[in-house]
Amino acid sequence: MISSRSAVVANTLRRRKCVVIGSVPYLNAVPLTWALHKIGFRGTLVFGTPAQLSSWLEGGKIDAGLVPIAEYLRGVGSGIVAGVALASDGAVRSVLLFSKVPTFQIETIAVDRGSRSSVMLLKVLLAERYGNIPVLFPMEPDLEAMLSIADAALLIGDAALLAQVNPRWQVTDLGQEWKELTGLPFVFAAWVLREGCAESELANWLIKAKIEGLKNLEAIVAEESQRRNLDENLVRYYLTECIRYDLTEVHIESIQTFNRLCVKHRLLPGIRNIRLIESS
Repeated sequence: MISSRSAVVANTLRRRKCVVIGSVPYLNAVPLTWALHKIGFRGTLVFGTPAQLSSWLEGGKIDAGLVPIAEYLRGVGSGIVAGVALASDGAVRSVLLFSKVPTFQIETIAVDRGSRSSVMLLKVLLAERYGNIPVLFPMEPDLEAMLSIADAALLIGDAALLAQVNPRWQVTDLGQEWKELTGLPFVFAAWVLREGCAESELANWLIKAKIEGLKNLEAIVAEESQRRNLDENLVRYYLTECIRYDLTEVHIESIQTFNRLCVKHRLLPGIRNIRLIESS
């Protein structure tokens, strides 16, 4: 059964005549989109999983999407908006591996079926740090159900942030693991644009929205803590200490390092040059 939200999104994408931007419904992305309509953007904002956003962008159904960086490296989209990302510099708190056994003993992992970059990152980390190549299979993000049939489970977004953890489980933060492996931040997603769209104009809206959103983090904290029934201090800490929204030279270095490791472990066919799109 299609949810009412999914039905609305599907209808919007079928009938679209205006500019459409796609984002994820997770808390971490709110500062990037909160101000879009407030600053005068007259297009449509739709929400989907990372996997859906990649598919929509590739199919020309949206003009810009907060697309997993692994999907951009795979060839999706024409370029990345300069200066904006969904990243972490160490522990991210919302990309977590829950395991019933030590990491090097994991044989099966249930992964959130909506994830792309995090699944690729997990494969790289397990191979690089533990020499482990377990069997991965997608599931809906239900931790108990996932761990009932697998040694471990990968959750992303709000599901990971809010997960109730059994003290007997081992919990691994993939952002922290990447930092320990490379000394670099990790870029989970970026604004990727559709080939043929008004690139500089779209980049302008997305960069302005990020700046305005970060100026109004306290308002976002108040609104989202109430809307999602979360503790204000948790929301504030998560958005200000765990998530990073800049795309700097060191973030580009991290993307390139991730690309090389994905090629090394045959997760991607080759290296993709990073094309940055500036605002007008």
